[in-house]
Amino acid sequence: MEGFNLKTQVRVRFVETDAQGIVNNGTYMTYLEVARIEFLRKAGISVKDRLKYGIDFVLVEACIHYKSAATADDVLNIYVKLKELKDRAFTLEYVITQDEDNERIVATAHTVTVAVNPAVMKACMIPQNVREMFLSV
Repeated sequence: MEGFNLKTQVRVRFVETDAQGIVNNGTYMTYLEVARIEFLRKAGISVKDRLKYGIDFVLVEACIHYKSAATADDVLNIYVKLKELKDRAFTLEYVITQDEDNERIVATAHTVTVAVNPAVMKACMIPQNVREMFLSV
């Protein structure tokens, strides 16, 4: 996908579908989290040791636009890129496609994540070294 330098995949499990046989809309939040964690991992920040940077991350906004249906056993490509990096927050942009027909967009989305001081759970500045890590992805 042009403009996106990070891709991860998920296979739709039957349990993620609804009575109509399509992926339940709430499941897409999990797919976005998978991609968000991969973005952090590629930046060099693993879930296990993220606190060593003196910050944690809190998702504060998510917006999903559903374009077409995905069904059980489909393989979905989740493309993610850093859209915006502010002092205390970053925005990721996503495009989800069906793997067999990579041109068919299943959903587009964005999330906003805020850096917080884990001791008090208040917004804080993203340290310069972490900003540089994000920009390297």
